[in-house]
Amino acid sequence: MSAVPIKRVDGVRVAHPVGDIDAANASQVERELVESLDPDGDCLVLDLHETRYLDSAALDMVFRLNERLRQRRGGLQVVIPDSSPLGRLAAIVGLPKVIPVHASVRDALARCSQDREARRDSEPPPLIGGIGEPDDSRHHCGR
Repeated sequence: MSAVPIKRVDGVRVAHPVGDIDAANASQVERELVESLDPDGDCLVLDLHETRYLDSAALDMVFRLNERLRQRRGGLQVVIPDSSPLGRLAAIVGLPKVIPVHASVRDALARCSQDREARRDSEPPPLIGGIGEPDDSRHHCGR
């Protein structure tokens, strides 16, 4: 696999790797996925419905990608259809305990939207003209 098809759906990057992801191509796949992210992109959907095989290098790549997005206050959403043999592998390695796993791209996109709204609701309002600026007088040592 030399190129990962990536499209934008509702403002979210959706990647569709096809075939196997293993030690031979996991770093290339990761590089392509990272390069596809917008600077302010907060969600990536990794659609594995056409992926036949993941080895330990591929799983490590998925966990690293999730951590990268988490550091950006974003999230990785993984799609593994119920009929996929990857579902059993995901359960064995505990993937759903760390990264949301969905049966469809539509479900993953809905989660991206929910997470985006939750982040927006939790952000403090912008400071205007000094109103609401924190009192930093208590941070002065020895004064």
